[in-house]
Amino acid sequence: MDRFTTLTPTNNQHQQLFRPPYGKITSSQAKALQKLGYTIVMWDVLSADFDASINTASCLQNVLKNTEDGSIIVFHDSVKAAKNLFYALPKVLEYYTKKGFEFKKIKT
Repeated sequence: MDRFTTLTPTNNQHQQLFRPPYGKITSSQAKALQKLGYTIVMWDVLSADFDASINTASCLQNVLKNTEDGSIIVFHDSVKAAKNLFYALPKVLEYYTKKGFEFKKIKT
């Protein structure tokens, strides 16, 4: 656990967020990450954008069907997910913005 990649926004604020791959993490891993100052972020909606067997509309419907107030949705920034991500994410943001939802930064 000595190698982590963190995204640095253009304002150069260092974000120490960690999403466990596949949602799996042991208590000893969690403790080590927290000791290093990381906030562990879990989610409740997996977009399935990475799944080549689903089309863009199915990806979108999966997110809309399973999201509720307070949800954290996982989209992937990868070549494999690009088609579904670029289709679904803007529509999800537009849909929930029109419904009055707000999108907030995860507090660390």
